[in-house]
Amino acid sequence: MLGITTEILFDKFEILEVLKKDEHAAVFLANHIYLSKKIILKVLNTQKISDHALVERFRREAKLLAKLDHPNIIKVLDFGTAKEYFYISFEYIDGVSLRNVLKTKTLDQGQKEKLMMQLLKSLDFAHSYQIVHRDIKPENIFIDKNFNLKLGDFGLALSAEDNFVTNPYSIVGTPSYMSPEQVRGAKLNNQSDLFSAGVVLFELFTGKNPFLKENVSLTLNEIIGFDEENLKTQTEKLSEPLNKILTRLLQKNLARRYSSAKEILNELNIENEYPTITAEQFEKENNRSKRRLLAAIIISVIAISILVLLRIEKPTKENIPDNVEQKINTEGNQTSKQIPVVKKDEQPAMQDDANKDNLINPLIDQNDNNKIEQAKNPLAVRYGQLAIDIRPYAEVYIDGEKVGLSPFNKPLTYQEGEHTIKLIHPDYPVYTDVFKINPGETTRLKISLESTIGYIRCRVLPWGNVYVNDDFKGTTPLPEKELIRVAPGPVRLVIKHPDYREVDTTFTISRGDTLNFRYTLRK
Repeated sequence: MLGITTEILFDKFEILEVLKKDEHAAVFLANHIYLSKKIILKVLNTQKISDHALVERFRREAKLLAKLDHPNIIKVLDFGTAKEYFYISFEYIDGVSLRNVLKTKTLDQGQKEKLMMQLLKSLDFAHSYQIVHRDIKPENIFIDKNFNLKLGDFGLALSAEDNFVTNPYSIVGTPSYMSPEQVRGAKLNNQSDLFSAGVVLFELFTGKNPFLKENVSLTLNEIIGFDEENLKTQTEKLSEPLNKILTRLLQKNLARRYSSAKEILNELNIENEYPTITAEQFEKENNRSKRRLLAAIIISVIAISILVLLRIEKPTKENIPDNVEQKINTEGNQTSKQIPVVKKDEQPAMQDDANKDNLINPLIDQNDNNKIEQAKNPLAVRYGQLAIDIRPYAEVYIDGEKVGLSPFNKPLTYQEGEHTIKLIHPDYPVYTDVFKINPGETTRLKISLESTIGYIRCRVLPWGNVYVNDDFKGTTPLPEKELIRVAPGPVRLVIKHPDYREVDTTFTISRGDTLNFRYTLRK
């Protein structure tokens, strides 16, 4: 047996239920005393394992998952060592595995497609960190009551830095979901996960695993030598997009298989983003929509004005308005006019002062000769503007070039298309993002660097000296509103008191998270 008999493990996990247990490892449903929430706890007795590769696999799972913060990937909350034990605590999912769902529920097409999209998003995110899961199967995919999907169990996962080639005589993974290259013991990449995901999706939409045979040997032989055309006939009743996706996922030839989950999401016009949106994000998107609508109205008005000007008689010098410049060239009966330009001091007034800056002449910028050329030639390079509001402040880099120290007095002009922004502040993590410039519009970025960090609210009885990542942060009780600011990622928290047992634990904190740490010291 594992040798753990107490109800409280490692001074912070209250065991509620044993989910799985053998002489080497155990999985528990537990209550995390510090966080006051249910968690899944995996524990490994390192002294009872002769195969150190298994210990290393357990450590790798904690290290890799700590990097992944995505709504469709199970989140690591805590990990560490205690004597001969290594442990990881995961968020608890109030749901069941996809295997259980496939056995007990009849899913409609919409539910199946929702699960497919979420699985692809989880793989896209993991692969963006160069992490290959290697064991995609229904047992490692969890579904809650709202059909939100979470991918878990990265114990077999590899990162690019491992540069690992599987020994042909020690195949890893679950046989009926392996890729052909995985069966052969070849070096694996993202496409191996995509093949396994294809098997899962094939089973999800058709009701059966295409490679599962009577025993492991026959199953592996089927994966190596299956007939791709025969598989295709089994998906003909599905919609054309689904048929295409499954066919390309289950290709033995890597050159014909999808190269990334992102490629599939792009085909389906689906962005890999968080399923919820904050009030600030909603307002930002709402303002962008208003600006697009306003720009469209202005362009329409100008287009109509041009048509009207083309239909009127040749103007005389006396009837040319002062605020319009026209170039008149008469050859025969033809008259050409330059596009009217509103002078800077005669721009239309806005009824709403808050939206005044949203009005942009899409044809000309008085300070940019390139835009004058654009007015003359529609094929010329087009520009838009970027307004940045950064709190508190930062050194700003656009496309790798330093722009300066915020705040800026006026918007910056950039060519249309996507650009990268990097913000550097000595007290915050480096912030990077991608923004898009639309011609004739102002893109507004409102960035609070406080959103790039996490926080700890610490309450310890009777009192304790608080250390975060070996830095002394103060003695409790800390002021109620005072939060300890930390960079996202693994955070080591130590509480010391001369008369009580020392607390030494590690948490993983995500951007914007506030960890409420409450604990009563013990003798």
